[in-house]
Amino acid sequence: MAVASGPCPNCGSPIEFRAGASLSIVCPFCKHVVVRTDRDLRNLGRVADVTFSDAALSPGDRGTFRGRPFAIEGRLVLQHPAGGTWEEYYAIFDGRHPGWISEAQGFWQVVTAAPIQAPRLQVLRPQVQVPLGPHGTFVVGETNQGTFLSGEGELPFAASPGTRRTFVDLSAPGGGWASIDYGDGTSAPQVFVGVQTTFAEFQVQPRGGDRPVAKVSTQAITCGNCGAPLPVLSAGTERAACKHCNALTDVKLQQVVAQQGKARETPSIELGRKGVLPVADARGVIGAEWTVLGYVERSTGERFSDEWFGWQEYLLYNVQHGYRWLVFDEGMVYYVTPLAAGDIDASRAPTFVRRGDIHFRQRNAQTARVDFVLGEFYWKVEVGETVWAEDYEHGRELVSSEKNANEISWSHGVVIPLQAVTQAFGFTPKASAYGGAAEGGKSTASPVILIVIIVLVILVVGMASCATCLGGGSGSEGSGSSSSSGGFRGVGGSSSGGFGGK
Repeated sequence: MAVASGPCPNCGSPIEFRAGASLSIVCPFCKHVVVRTDRDLRNLGRVADVTFSDAALSPGDRGTFRGRPFAIEGRLVLQHPAGGTWEEYYAIFDGRHPGWISEAQGFWQVVTAAPIQAPRLQVLRPQVQVPLGPHGTFVVGETNQGTFLSGEGELPFAASPGTRRTFVDLSAPGGGWASIDYGDGTSAPQVFVGVQTTFAEFQVQPRGGDRPVAKVSTQAITCGNCGAPLPVLSAGTERAACKHCNALTDVKLQQVVAQQGKARETPSIELGRKGVLPVADARGVIGAEWTVLGYVERSTGERFSDEWFGWQEYLLYNVQHGYRWLVFDEGMVYYVTPLAAGDIDASRAPTFVRRGDIHFRQRNAQTARVDFVLGEFYWKVEVGETVWAEDYEHGRELVSSEKNANEISWSHGVVIPLQAVTQAFGFTPKASAYGGAAEGGKSTASPVILIVIIVLVILVVGMASCATCLGGGSGSEGSGSSSSSGGFRGVGGSSSGGFGGK
């Protein structure tokens, strides 16, 4: 039987394990990872000094989730290969069942270990279907690696700081969530199964007293370039762009990471504005108050060519429901909700995809590029970053994907009345090269596109006149049409992965 208490092998301070399933603990005094064996306690090395997020959970908290009591025993900080970090919480459910709670891009995952044989890692890639025994079939959303940087409290594994572990995140229709931890390859992978939800389903009783973690103070962050305040409104914020000088700051490092020029357009919604949209989103949320966090200008095609097209995006946030987007595209506003890979049947892509019983036909596919950002964002946004985006449409609804070799993100957008956005956030339509429409509802294109259109009209009229002179008859043939619009954001940026599940 593993020892339950004893002196820290590094500093000698007393250490006690409370959860029977825990294998290691981060010494609260010297920050070294201590693993317990059946004979003694052993030192695995010091964790990195990191700033924990001002999250809604912390070790020592108690609460219930869907009627099940849980206790938070430990917390991990892991680094994504793209550079961002995320946190996961080691929890004990019902006093005896170990599990994990984590947050990624505004949504929360709750999973517990499942006695299921994991598939071979080599056969898994984004959008592949994976049967997980009695839990049903799940869809791969991401395959990646996470590096163990830091933590606090008790943990159910013995790993030295700096250890890299491979994970696969999966989802299923209706909120199912799973994560497979392949570890460092030296032990059998573990499968964790549960659900993805929002923080609204948690009832938490924080423990009394101050929490022993360093929090990012949302009042103290200032722009490292001009010194102006950078009010961080979301605990998951990775980067913030100053509205005074446009410098891009890494929030956790509190360092300027990039300079950018002025926006080509002035945001039509003031950042920080709060409003309520009287429209249900794809997850059924209606009547929630949203805060406008960020503004993005994106485009596709070569700049100053007739292939170029731009659009605007506004990031919304609600602490209970996570993130949403308002996308201003071709004079219309789409209300966009992130989806999980399991919500979409993409087996017939790129011809069409299905969400529930609705078929969405492909509208376009192109490389989408970030041209300008303002405000704060939940991933390490960079001007110039690109992603492959595909849009599928059904009436006034769109399903959009953004993907790379390791990850795919999906979202659902529905056209909503401009008046609803104006009443909620003071949005005023205006002429804009980035997807806007002139007041009065007229669509506005870039100057180059207008010149091309004028030339084409002249050529068509000329050809028609020549045909009449030659006695040619007039007639028509069916012709297809497609929108020139670029895709709108899916979940956006790099998502958090799992380390033992989330």
